[in-house]
Amino acid sequence: MTTPTTTSADGLAFARYADAEPGVGDAALLTGVVHDSDGCLTVQDPVTGGTVTPILPSSVEQAESLKEGDTVELRGGATDEPFAYADIPDMCASSGQFWLVVAHA
Repeated sequence: MTTPTTTSADGLAFARYADAEPGVGDAALLTGVVHDSDGCLTVQDPVTGGTVTPILPSSVEQAESLKEGDTVELRGGATDEPFAYADIPDMCASSGQFWLVVAHA
């Protein structure tokens, strides 16, 4: 999908998907701190230090107000590969751990 890159309040690009696309359940919860990973909005686990790239629904307007250091809770599920209809900005890793967000807790 080719769309303009959407950025947070700090200018961090973030991955997103159209809400009309199928998603996953909201049984899991990702809690962490917003982190700048080479210009991409990621979430860092405060315990392990590992980072996850959240893929946010396009209707989540709160994403545009996020700043590095903000604590977030995101409902959704983990995946190792982004799905075909996700918009992953060039500055975000194309591999690694992703989190398909279905709700901002």
